Amino acid sequence: MNHPRLKHFRIPCSPAQRFGLLGLLAILACGTGSITFTPDEDDAVMAVLESTWAEDGTEGLQLSLCEDRVRSDAWDNPGDCQESHVVRGGGRGLEHKEDEPGGGCGGCPFGVLAYVQGVISGGPFSEPVSVEGEVYLGDLFNVGSIFAYPHRLDLSCTGEVRACYGISGELQENGQIDIKVHLDSDMQPDHEMTLRMQGAANCSNE
Repeated sequence: MNHPRLKHFRIPCSPAQRFGLLGLLAILACGTGSITFTPDEDDAVMAVLESTWAEDGTEGLQLSLCEDRVRSDAWDNPGDCQESHVVRGGGRGLEHKEDEPGGGCGGCPFGVLAYVQGVISGGPFSEPVSVEGEVYLGDLFNVGSIFAYPHRLDLSCTGEVRACYGISGELQENGQIDIKVHLDSDMQPDHEMTLRMQGAANCSNE
């Protein structure tokens, strides 16, 4: 059964702030360098993303992520304004070169992301819950470090009865995830915690 996608969280900002951000994006979009994406880089990124993280303690939150191959295999538009590159693991990465930041001078961000799915359990969840979403890579303010940390997580709970509104977080270079769980649409997270990498992914919710 198909379910409507949830909207991303957005922090309200003033017209002046929005104008400043658009101006910055326009400046960044006029870069003259180029970036080459390779399958080896994709494999290295996905080797980290396909992992399990857990909060300290036996009853703590646990998150396991795997590549969402259905969505990543459906991507076929390198250099697109929204998705300049989608990471694919297992030697499936697409090798291509893009002008940085990849949108001409029209203000498009240089989007590099990975599609993921997985399972979250423990903490506020009485049983394992399936999740899906995106991991955004790179630093918008330093397009020369396109795979730089932190990687930003934007996940949502799936299922007919949703166990959460959304999950956001940042994967740091040291392997830990600073995560926020929103059980409803309130802007303030219901749970904030740090998860530490434990090992290989287990994306089954059984």
